[in-house]
Formats: sequence, C-alpha cells, structure tokens
Amino acid sequence: MADGGTQGLLDTLDPEGRRVLLARTRTIKARKGQMILGTGDSSREVFIVQEGRLQVLLYAVNGREITLRDLGPGQLFGELAAIDGEARSASIVAATDARLLAIPDDVFRTAVATSPAAAEWMLRRLTAQVRSLTNRVFEMSALHVQARLHCELLRLARTHGGADTLVHPAPTHAELASRIGTHREAVTRELSALARQKIVRISRRRLEFLDIGRLEDELRASLRAPVAEEAGW
Repeated sequence: MADGGTQGLLDTLDPEGRRVLLARTRTIKARKGQMILGTGDSSREVFIVQEGRLQVLLYAVNGREITLRDLGPGQLFGELAAIDGEARSASIVAATDARLLAIPDDVFRTAVATSPAAAEWMLRRLTAQVRSLTNRVFEMSALHVQARLHCELLRLARTHGGADTLVHPAPTHAELASRIGTHREAVTRELSALARQKIVRISRRRLEFLDIGRLEDELRASLRAPVAEEAGW
C-alpha cells in the first residue's frame, strides 16, 4: 500500500518529473535492526520504502522505546526535515531487512513545488498525519488500556485491508504495548480476551481479525464506560 492512500509521491509525477527525480536518487539497503535515522540528526534526505518494514520510534530518557507507527513498501518518511530544515523528530529503525530510495531534499522540494498533483498529495498527507496525531493524543489522554488497544487493532486491520484480515508478521505484544503506552502483560491479557470471544485469532507472529464489527462494538462499549485507571486492567 502506497503512503497517503493508494497513490504515492512517484505516482503523482508526470513521466519527465519522475525521470528527473529518479536520476538524483540512490538506493540504500538496510539490515534488520539498523538505524536509518536518529532523533536529532541533521540529515535532510527523504526516503521511500521499496522493500521491508521499518518502525518509527522515540526513546525516553530512561531508555524506554516508544513505537509511533510502522512503515511498509511504498511509504515515505523524512519529509519534515526536508521541508523545514529542522532536526529529525524521530528515529527510524529497520524491523526487517529493507531497501530504500533516498531523495535529496532539494530534489524532493522541487518535485512537490513544480507538480500540482504532488503538492496536493503532500497537503493531504500532512493533513492526515495531523488528524492521526490528534486522535492518538486523545486516546493516550482519555482512554484506558483496553480501549487504546482496540483503537490500535482497528488501525492495524484497516491498514492491512479491513475485514477477514490476516496480519503476518504481526507486531509483538511488546511492540503493541509500546504503541499504546502500557506493558506487554496488559496487551497479552486483552488479546487473550478477544481471542476467547472469537474476535481475533492469534498464533506466532500471526494476527487474524475474525469479526471487525464486534471489535468496533467492544470499543464503543468501552468508550461509554467510565475511564478506568491503567492499573485496573
């Protein structure tokens, strides 16, 4: 799935614009566990994932790893530093072996500035990011662990196609816990409850969504209940 919906940056460019951009790019291969970008780095390149899966991470002072999102084939990252010239705002680590296309910042800005379709794509992408971050701030501030996990699972299902979806490899329980600000044991407990209700099926690195409608119902029910302290779940 391309970033920003079914269309990616390269798809918005006409043949000549695509040729000019690709002539200035370079291919990077990354091994699993390799850090592509680090928070605070001064690099400016923009990247498109061609193969593999990457994670967008932040690290707390105590070393705790916080997962913001995953990146897969067709998705783009690094554009914020290319646009505003500031330091990198997050770290990018290869979750699997990966291949990336690296675009110089000036080439990226020229492509977006000279193509109305690319400019509109970028506006929609940035708008979607703001909406997503707004939703996550609300979830972390107002929802208990169960509801936060349900929200994250629904995002995961929609990213991979919706109903009757099989996610493989699925995020580990520790990775899901990092995304929603809790601990692995809480995620394991809630996933086990969903499996008993036959809403999901869980096996080693496989997560199958059996009933998206019931998962949505569970979320709506938890949103109507009083917000509980994390320790109560």
